[in-house]
Amino acid sequence: MHLTPAAAVRPAGRSRLPFAAAGLVLVALALAGCSTSSSKPIDEYSGEPKGVEAPASSAGGAAYAVWMQNGNQFAITLYGSSSCPPRVASVSVVAGNQLRATLAPAPGGVCTRDYAPHTTVFATPSSVTITSDVTVALPDSTLTLPALRG
Repeated sequence: MHLTPAAAVRPAGRSRLPFAAAGLVLVALALAGCSTSSSKPIDEYSGEPKGVEAPASSAGGAAYAVWMQNGNQFAITLYGSSSCPPRVASVSVVAGNQLRATLAPAPGGVCTRDYAPHTTVFATPSSVTITSDVTVALPDSTLTLPALRG
């Protein structure tokens, strides 16, 4: 029996294609498992978090984070100009007890020289453990959401 070069290559190429495709799918799934997803705010407003007492550490205008809605939400309060408030654009889960906050770009234009609170509220990601302290990394500081007791 005489095989042409094309006929000899075709069966081997076809048998490797499913394995190559399966390999690519496995790599994509592995990379997806390593990525962090970002959460966007569900609410934001001037002032301190509604219905929650600010911690003593916020005295003097220090940023802070608090649980809301029995841990179903959390709020990050930053201080700055009331006309150009610092805002949290998103948070991403680094680990079950670690979040990373990304700030929104500062608005252009003229800002008042006052110092007022601005609160951004997020839904708590399902992969975050609320029964242990959770750190929230900001570009220049780290906040702590204290563990909620059952």
